[in-house]
Amino acid sequence: MDSPAPPRQRLLPLLDYLFVLRPTLFFPVWTVALAGLWSHERALTAQPWLSIHWPLRGMALVSGFELLLLTLVMGAAFLINQITDVESDRLNHKLYLVASGAVPPRRALIETLLLLAAGLGGLMAVHPPLAVCALIIFAVTGWAYSCAPLLCKDRPWAGLAANLAGSALIFLFGWLMAGPLSWSACRCGAPYILGIGAVYFLTTVPDRPGDAAAHKITLAVLWGEGPVYRAAMLCAGLAVMAAALAREGVALTATLLVWPFFIQTWRRATIAAALRTNKAATLVLSLLVTWRAPGYLLLLAVVFYFSKWYYRNRFNVHYPSLLT
Repeated sequence: MDSPAPPRQRLLPLLDYLFVLRPTLFFPVWTVALAGLWSHERALTAQPWLSIHWPLRGMALVSGFELLLLTLVMGAAFLINQITDVESDRLNHKLYLVASGAVPPRRALIETLLLLAAGLGGLMAVHPPLAVCALIIFAVTGWAYSCAPLLCKDRPWAGLAANLAGSALIFLFGWLMAGPLSWSACRCGAPYILGIGAVYFLTTVPDRPGDAAAHKITLAVLWGEGPVYRAAMLCAGLAVMAAALAREGVALTATLLVWPFFIQTWRRATIAAALRTNKAATLVLSLLVTWRAPGYLLLLAVVFYFSKWYYRNRFNVHYPSLLT
């Protein structure tokens, strides 16, 4: 008679349905949304560029719940991308759980629908304008990006446009958490959008071989690596200029600190440098946001180290890492 499996061996396959969402991908989503919320508060109260003033008003708990519901919607978008990207993910040897077979596509689709229903339903109950914004976010980053007929992920300029639009909408989601939309949101959000555009350029480089084999025409496939590194550096420079013109201190600090990484990546022209630059960009802006929301640092640490524990025990790999 076989002995029962140890508790850890029974738990890890169940955690597949959490980690299929690739939790570390939520870091830029949360960070940009919180940056939008903080930016709105500074714009409304004419606070200094990097003011740490926090008018509580019960906003912290409400915003946290709204951000959780956005997380469910974005999780659905990430799952749709995995379901439609199985072939290229396998060719690029990515440890994604749908491509590896750990989570069957049919179950992934069911999870997608449940997440989308819960996220949009919850937002509709607590803040209908946020539900509309989240629905548009999913339409852009999930359906338009990953599904036919648009398939933006397989087209160079459409892929860039979808990523820029998605980042803009996430910033606006955060802005809406603090109050109604205004034209100031466009001015304040521009440097964040350009910064994310610079990061997107670099994300196309590591996947270039598998994307080409799977007939995905990304910017790296279309141009080659050199022009992509140059475009990322220039886009990061534009982000610095936009932040200065908008007097958006958080974005200006982040873009000034990160721009040298983009210049170094352009000069070195290596995938390792591109990966480090993208991680630095996310880390720097996230740490600046934790200045305004110290509890956010704890959330980032918990997700990061829980992810490391899961991947080490489930697949015996060192992931995620801040070094590469």
